[in-house]
Amino acid sequence: MKVRGNGYCCVVAVMLVYVAALMSCGGSNGRLAEVERLLETDPVRADSLLSTFPVPESRKGRALYAILRTQADYKNYKDIPDDRLIREATGYYGNRRKDYHAAMAWYSRGCVLSLTDDDLGAINSYLTAKDLFPDTLVRYYLICEHNLGKQYLQRHMYAEADRMLNACLENTRTLKDSVTMAYCEYNLALLDLYERRFERAERAFRRLADNRFLSPMLCTEAYLQLSKIQLHHYGNTDSALRYVNRYIDGVGFESGAGYSIKADAFYAAGQYDSAYFYYRKSLGCDLELSTESNNYSRLPELSLKMGLDDEALSYMEHYKDCLVRQNERYGQDSITVIHLRHNLEVYELRRKEVRKRYIIITCSTILIVGLGLILAYLYNETRRRREYERLRDSMVRRRIQKDIGMDNMEEALKSSSRVFRDSYGYNLLSELAADDREPVFSERAVIKHDMELYFEKVIDMMRREVPSLSETEISYCIYRYLGVNWRLSMELVNRSSSYAGRLKQYIQKKIPAEWMRLFFQQ
Repeated sequence: MKVRGNGYCCVVAVMLVYVAALMSCGGSNGRLAEVERLLETDPVRADSLLSTFPVPESRKGRALYAILRTQADYKNYKDIPDDRLIREATGYYGNRRKDYHAAMAWYSRGCVLSLTDDDLGAINSYLTAKDLFPDTLVRYYLICEHNLGKQYLQRHMYAEADRMLNACLENTRTLKDSVTMAYCEYNLALLDLYERRFERAERAFRRLADNRFLSPMLCTEAYLQLSKIQLHHYGNTDSALRYVNRYIDGVGFESGAGYSIKADAFYAAGQYDSAYFYYRKSLGCDLELSTESNNYSRLPELSLKMGLDDEALSYMEHYKDCLVRQNERYGQDSITVIHLRHNLEVYELRRKEVRKRYIIITCSTILIVGLGLILAYLYNETRRRREYERLRDSMVRRRIQKDIGMDNMEEALKSSSRVFRDSYGYNLLSELAADDREPVFSERAVIKHDMELYFEKVIDMMRREVPSLSETEISYCIYRYLGVNWRLSMELVNRSSSYAGRLKQYIQKKIPAEWMRLFFQQ
């Protein structure tokens, strides 16, 4: 008893642990879903809530946690040193099946890699994410298109950028996503500026400078772009300086890009001392490679004009270094390789899907044809068997009709009984009686079929003379006439033994007395 008690306790303990695990898992999923919802409306609160959660234990839970943690850090402008965390999500979801969270994993990895200046990795991740979104009209698909267009723009791949950004803009209009639309229009305005479509770019930047859906930084940066247009298109250095000063005052910090444009304006105005000063000042700030290259391209000439020959040589070396780095970073050959590799991966996945679908369809067709043939064979066999039984029954009826020609119950019973003794049903009855066992369903069906066939004349007479007799009562009368004991008779009519007495009483009230003596003479 003690062992059994311990075993019972163990079972209960295991069940409690299992239920607790299920509740914990459900609670964790619910909390992560709440964070995912909040990330769209309140990233600060989502980040705070996510920080209170332990990292889930399941692979699926950890993958979703990695996406949410990465997005929370990205949206709250936190430092993300590498893509180690988000790689757990991309490794779990893979890139073979369209799935929203799989797409978000690769999209998030693209965001991280763009922050760490791995532009090629970012482009590859965005391309993968774009193919995995089940629905192309979801906001993050649009952002994916925008980010790809932005990457192409930075690498001076203007045709690709134009195609991607315009596709994104069209989708933002469909979804009425004003925020993504504003950012997309900003990058399209940059594209117009780089392609020297200055009038169109100017109109766009004037409109975007007051766009409430853009970040304040980009609204302010619109003045920097307007300064470039005034300088390079109109040659108006005074207007260019007003716009760039407005930009520098607006950003509130040392701007390398702003100082570089300001230096360009002074250079164009022939104020070389001021130009030299602001180029040097620009180099002391955090710079994009293109701005750094622009500064070093001007400084050698200005150094010579100012009699600083030694500095000119140093600036020339720096400029050469910038050109090398620009070629390494913005070389379009590497992008072509990424596109080719991505397209090959997509083609291979689709080829495997087509092959898998072909195998499934072929196997299904073979299976359906095989099942059809089997069903056709079974149908034909069943039809042949039923036809055989129908012909056999017809021959039995003709034989019985020859022997039973009168409407006398006693004679009909004797003639039917005599013929019935040659049937398989009678042999089964004899066997059941000898073995004293209950009939199985198939045996009961055979006996019933043969009894109704060979005693068809008797049954017709009973129904005609006493319409109130039920099928059970008629069958019971015939079994008893054949000498079957009352217990087996009740089993053959599928009734309980306790019902036998009442059944006989019901029959006695309905049929004539002479019939009663015939059926129950045994």
